[in-house]
Amino acid sequence: MSPWERLNPQLLRHFLALSRAGSLSAAAAQLHCVPSNVSARLRQLEAQLGAVLFQRQAQRLRLTPAGERLLPHAEQLEQLCQQAWRCVQEDVWAGELRLGSMETTAAVRLPEVLAAFHRDAPRVDVSLLTGTSRHLVEQVLAGNLDAALIGGPFEHPLLDAEVIWREELMLVLPASSSAETLLQGPVTLLGFPNGCHYRERLERWSERHALQVATRQSYGSIDAILGGIAAGMGVGLLPRSLLQLHPRGRLVSTRAIETDLATAPTLLVRRGDAPAHPALEHLLELLRVQPLQSVI
Repeated sequence: MSPWERLNPQLLRHFLALSRAGSLSAAAAQLHCVPSNVSARLRQLEAQLGAVLFQRQAQRLRLTPAGERLLPHAEQLEQLCQQAWRCVQEDVWAGELRLGSMETTAAVRLPEVLAAFHRDAPRVDVSLLTGTSRHLVEQVLAGNLDAALIGGPFEHPLLDAEVIWREELMLVLPASSSAETLLQGPVTLLGFPNGCHYRERLERWSERHALQVATRQSYGSIDAILGGIAAGMGVGLLPRSLLQLHPRGRLVSTRAIETDLATAPTLLVRRGDAPAHPALEHLLELLRVQPLQSVI
């Protein structure tokens, strides 16, 4: 049996902690275990080496000559382990992360998350594609995105989906108009293009209330939708969190709608058969830290 096979490198971790702390209790605190565990590991190491490594002097443990000779080698092995870990982690925290998101989610939810992710993984190249939920799902299925944040509920046999947040959707109207007056006549619906989950809910709400829809306007930006509503063009459906944080939110009025249409989960979807993506897993951890309920 070779010396490498006889000597358990894990025991050197306890040896180093004991040499630096000077007592069993202090070393156990560093290692987050009980003193008897440290003592047992020390006896095991001494048995494998056939030498006494510490002697007790005035309530402290001092290295014996054998311990002094072992110390630089144990420190060198510790440094090699750290270098090996960093080498692997540098490969893990590099490369590209391709993320998709609804426009509203990208505007309200993602800035702080992506900033935290960049601090943790500055070598990962992040690309963010915004679009409708339908388009984002297509891109994930095609392998063009690693994951996407879409409106739910949603299920697909090839995709794993996890609820990240729950939004409360509000009916958005011009600030100067009475909701009852506006909704009595032909009304224009303003929203994102077809394939947007929020747009689909707006259509369902208008059908439920038998609204007379004059026209449907589709815009690709939040500013255009809010600007059109503020100018009196029509009505829309947007998350409460967005309206509270967006500068144009004060230019419009809001009205609550039925709970089944207002409660809108945001899901992270990714292919179930995709290979492990450590950067995506870390981003997911950061996303989970945010409150599940609406911002503010």
